[in-house]
Amino acid sequence: MEQLHYKPIIGTPFRLEISSVQNKPGTWNSTKVSIYRDDDYDVVANIYRKGILIGEYLRNYSNYGFETFYPFQIGEEWYALYSADYTATRVMKLHVDRIEDWCGEESHSNGFCPVEFYVPKFIRSSNGSEPKYEIFYVDCDYSFEEFHDEIVNPEFEKLEYCNFGFLCGCVWGDDTSWKLRYIDLSQIPDKVLSITDKFGYWELPEGPLRNHIRMDGWEPDHNWICLTRQEHINLKTDERC
Repeated sequence: MEQLHYKPIIGTPFRLEISSVQNKPGTWNSTKVSIYRDDDYDVVANIYRKGILIGEYLRNYSNYGFETFYPFQIGEEWYALYSADYTATRVMKLHVDRIEDWCGEESHSNGFCPVEFYVPKFIRSSNGSEPKYEIFYVDCDYSFEEFHDEIVNPEFEKLEYCNFGFLCGCVWGDDTSWKLRYIDLSQIPDKVLSITDKFGYWELPEGPLRNHIRMDGWEPDHNWICLTRQEHINLKTDERC
């Protein structure tokens, strides 16, 4: 069994370890996802202390183990979008010492197969002068390194998550490109997960999901975002499909 180690997930107390699980010949392998919490690195002693294993699940598909687990926070509670069955999206609650399947879709032969989740996270700041106004830095508008630098800045106060997210994937047989769907997370504490085709049949270009979303004009009361899409154009007839 090959063990792959994942770096701590930025802005969270969690880390994933992914293992490939061999199944019988002629069938897909599965993916074992192990969730650790509260890793610690002692800079002075140069000692790395592994966090506690709070839970594991088996994904019945050989790929996208990392991409189909995405933690987010509502208030003081941690949750995560995840896909144990490759035809369904669900939410788990992440406790200090355990995980709990919380709510979400049931598996379906014609279900939408997620390959990646993304929940925008942002830093709330101010302009530092008069008149004061709030500034919102959303992670999709920065590189991982740039956003991490903002978090470790001495003036950093709090990382917050939007009450919505995105997923990409496809229904079975439509896997020539990934399609975008919208996730409403506002009722997760009440065990309600809503996933819709808010943008219609929206094909995405290749690349990580967050790269196709821009939110530099977004604020909690100004819900404008910019999305990238892929279109197919016939150069002779200008027909689009």
